[in-house]
Amino acid sequence: MVQSAVRPIRILAIDDSPEFLSSLQSFFKTTPDFCLVGTARSGHEALILAQELRPDLVLMDLQMAGMNGLDATSKIRCRFPEIAVVIVTAHEIPGLRQVCYENGASDFVKKSRLYQDLPDVLAKFHISHS
Repeated sequence: MVQSAVRPIRILAIDDSPEFLSSLQSFFKTTPDFCLVGTARSGHEALILAQELRPDLVLMDLQMAGMNGLDATSKIRCRFPEIAVVIVTAHEIPGLRQVCYENGASDFVKKSRLYQDLPDVLAKFHISHS
């Protein structure tokens, strides 16, 4: 009897806060269908790791020094259209969600609601990749 192993969805997290990245690492240790394969602290690092790791999904901070999350999202989606990007931000500025979508983001989550909303975002992503 052959059992088919389902590969966990591979996630790359980008944020300039080491504390936030550590929190995400703890969160993903409890989610068997998802695997945090890497973290980065800048948009430039995100591009390098997206190429090296080829994650299924990137959780991208919006505001970072150097290349911001919008620019990094746009470049990742252009180079690797198979990689989905979810913007994670503390900001809620009118029109911001639309700008994120226009730059290639698949979804948008506020940091203040991350652990309430992220399971639903991940579930939608999981269903679309089944």
